Amino acid sequence: MHKIPYLVLGLGALLLAVLTLRRRLVLRRRGVAVLARCSAVQRPAEGGPARLTLRYPTPDGRTRTHLAGEGDCPAGIREGDAVEVLYDPRDPSRAETALAARRAPWRHYDVVGLMGVSLTIVLASVSAFG
Repeated sequence: MHKIPYLVLGLGALLLAVLTLRRRLVLRRRGVAVLARCSAVQRPAEGGPARLTLRYPTPDGRTRTHLAGEGDCPAGIREGDAVEVLYDPRDPSRAETALAARRAPWRHYDVVGLMGVSLTIVLASVSAFG
């Protein structure tokens, strides 16, 4: 059985999880808070969480757009409502809602789950070599 592709897959997924968590922690540490306006709420026809389009200004006069999940915004947000967003002053296109960015690292279930699956794949691949 070929174990190297699984090891590479696991390491790649682990790297993705670590970079995603790092990005969120950077925003938490040096993010600049601004008020964004919700310009659209898209609800999937088959159900599930909505996606919100948030637009926020940066000091250089540009208006940036950020897509956020319904769980990353305060409950009941509708078009036209304000949502606090944190963006990285070194890269203003890197943003998260303040609610998501300030969440404790272990409460980012998507990243923690990806790390768990990745570590399982890596450890299973490494132990299969022995």
